[in-house]
Amino acid sequence: MESEKEVAQVREVSMVKPNYMLMSLQRILVLTVILAGVLVVVHYTPMPEEYFENCDRECHELDWPMICRVKLVIEVYKTLSKSCGSCTEKDGGDCPATCISADGRERGVLVANRALPSPTLHVCHNDILVVDVVHRAPAHALSIHWRGQPQKETPFMDGAPMLTQCPQPAYTTFQYKFRASAVGTHMYHAHSAADAADGLAGAFVVRQSARLDPIKALYDVDASEHTIYVSEWGHSMGPLAGVISRIPNAESLLINGKGKSSESPDAPQSSFNVEYGKRYRFRLAYGGGSKSCPIIFSIDHHVLEVVTLDGHQIEPQRVNSVELGRGERVDFIVDAKKVPGVYKIRVAAVKSCQDNLEGVANLVYEDKKQKVLHKDDDKVDAEVSRELTTVTSDRCESDNVVCLTEIHAATKLPVELTENLDKTIYVPFNYSTRQISAKRVESWGQTDGHRFTYPASPLLTQGGDVGANQFCTKEPGQGDECVHVKHIPLGATVELVMFDQGGESDHIFHLHGYSFHVVGMRELHRSFDSETIKKMNEEGTLFNKNLVDPVEKDTIVVPKFGVVALRFKADNPGFWMMRDERSSHWTRGLDFILKVGEQSDFVQAPPDFPKCGSYVGPEYFLI
Repeated sequence: MESEKEVAQVREVSMVKPNYMLMSLQRILVLTVILAGVLVVVHYTPMPEEYFENCDRECHELDWPMICRVKLVIEVYKTLSKSCGSCTEKDGGDCPATCISADGRERGVLVANRALPSPTLHVCHNDILVVDVVHRAPAHALSIHWRGQPQKETPFMDGAPMLTQCPQPAYTTFQYKFRASAVGTHMYHAHSAADAADGLAGAFVVRQSARLDPIKALYDVDASEHTIYVSEWGHSMGPLAGVISRIPNAESLLINGKGKSSESPDAPQSSFNVEYGKRYRFRLAYGGGSKSCPIIFSIDHHVLEVVTLDGHQIEPQRVNSVELGRGERVDFIVDAKKVPGVYKIRVAAVKSCQDNLEGVANLVYEDKKQKVLHKDDDKVDAEVSRELTTVTSDRCESDNVVCLTEIHAATKLPVELTENLDKTIYVPFNYSTRQISAKRVESWGQTDGHRFTYPASPLLTQGGDVGANQFCTKEPGQGDECVHVKHIPLGATVELVMFDQGGESDHIFHLHGYSFHVVGMRELHRSFDSETIKKMNEEGTLFNKNLVDPVEKDTIVVPKFGVVALRFKADNPGFWMMRDERSSHWTRGLDFILKVGEQSDFVQAPPDFPKCGSYVGPEYFLI
């Protein structure tokens, strides 16, 4: 009987219904706690703001990449606005942040966020940049190029008008979104050289973790405030750029947007602070200007230990000065071991281009109020009396001049680029002239006899809208104006041999989407035809090529009557411009395009990406 009672009790217990109300309240409580936790985490987690300052941070290899929001408001402004007051005069006090002093003279500028140069962008490797370009400058069609970034994932963000995107009309906003995949000191600037010369250009620095930086042992400090941007300054180029026969001389060289002139000798100068006993990494970019003369950079009584060119590491070179062409960048180490004081940072144009064109800034040893006698270490510096130059000339024969062909990269040339190349492309460039009238002669540049012009629609995003009759023929041209495209199979190993047949001056070229290895460079001192150059290269008499550790760059100065050989692997599909850096606006005919791969290989732009092109109405529009 007892066992039967026990069974009955168990049945009663098992038949007791669960308390669903209590269970629901428990679930609600758990979800509430989880939600509250998420809200707390989100509230106290720093989120990217509208501007980029939050991405200027110490980089760490274990950190997630950040989304760096940048807003660039492009507008026509002027130097010496009311906010400047009398800050450019003697004892006028410090200039406020809203003042663009330039060289102390008033003139119009085209700027981003009312800053000259444009705000320097500091990010970490693989950060995602989201840049809203708010275009408020009337009568301008803009695009912004991100020099040094290959844009493998986003080729339509390269900023080449009518190649990768439509030009941005006035009073619109265009959002650039890309990954900062290439470490180093780079630049961003308007595609039009006139707009860049008027102020729309700035430095763009991509850092990496100190543990991953192969040259970290050479320096103690890599600070944002030690970024130097040099630019020519003078007459505004504006709509007359490339139209007037003679480009006016520049009037000063600005260092981080500041300089002096004869009319304003008391205008403020840029200063860079250092502390005795520390080694500093400086990052230097040269943006050029209306004339874009090569410049020579130096710091009084200090040795520059050059460690990178165009963002790529080289074997360190200890020199007293560095000569750069437009668009080139260099990183160098300064060992602050001089007697504390103020030392002049000097930049001057090469005299053969323009005499008496100079700029000055200050290297200031901070006073830490330490009553310690510092020994001026002149003995070591006295042993250094050399100049590094990326501009090849007869001066390279001097033992005191280190030229580009004598510089060695820190890494070896990839084996696949040492022999048995898939494609060799020869590109002669020259100038043609014709008589327009009794008093006017027109001159234009040409490569392979073709005068480059832009298509009516972007090749990357609207290639089907560009007619076949707009492209240049494969054979050398006769000065015809066309879209000059050279085809390269995806994955091919390529040698690009470029040579000057005109002898007008040095020429500067920048390749979008790639960096190249400079395996050969020389002056020829006279013009050679294409067949002779090809024969000499095949026989091995054109260059003494460096196929071991040539320097890697994205911008090259081709000497007058000179020739260069550039090697790279075509692993980035798309349309990539070889840009003539001396062009005043969009082109003067010397540019050409490398089409790597086929349409099926290209990364497709978003469906709502802006489109543009020509319009021709119906044949009988008003009938």
